[in-house]
Amino acid sequence: MSVRRTYLILISSLVLAGCMRAAVPSSSNYEDDFSIAFPPFFAQPAVSLGTEGTVYELDGDTLRALTVAARDLLPPRDAPVSCGSRWESQQYRVVRQGDVIFIRIDEDPKACGRTQPALDSGASYAIHRDGRILRRLIDGQPDVSKPEDAGVPATPGEPGSAAPDALGDGPSPVLPPSWQDAGSPAPAPRP
Repeated sequence: MSVRRTYLILISSLVLAGCMRAAVPSSSNYEDDFSIAFPPFFAQPAVSLGTEGTVYELDGDTLRALTVAARDLLPPRDAPVSCGSRWESQQYRVVRQGDVIFIRIDEDPKACGRTQPALDSGASYAIHRDGRILRRLIDGQPDVSKPEDAGVPATPGEPGSAAPDALGDGPSPVLPPSWQDAGSPAPAPRP
């Protein structure tokens, strides 16, 4: 009887392990190539899609890249989500350089009736035209490709923890200047 019970436990464990693995997103679509540098997303004004009466053209590779980035940052859920976690409550900037499509996603506070976005609510992506995520930098994470950011952990919720370099060169047009000064990266002196 104990051998049969052992087999039952073993089989149950394997089935549960298989179910748990199926629930984890596949990382085969993500490479994290630190040699890729993000372009300055806010260095020049963007052409805004959605202007009434204007016709725009969007190729399939760019649409796929936008969908991959949006699903990665804000995966579809069965339950209703807060306003700031919806795709339609985001602003998207796209820069294409050859086979790489760079995407910057930031929360649009006006979409939810607010004046300021949540801290660390955006991300930058480099996506190959075939849909592979080559690099992802979520706001609040250090940019380990830059020596000055390596080893300096980001503090979630700390004003300015989303380094301007994550957005491109220069300050964020969304966050007020007073929020963009994270202060010294050195730890506070002990009393």
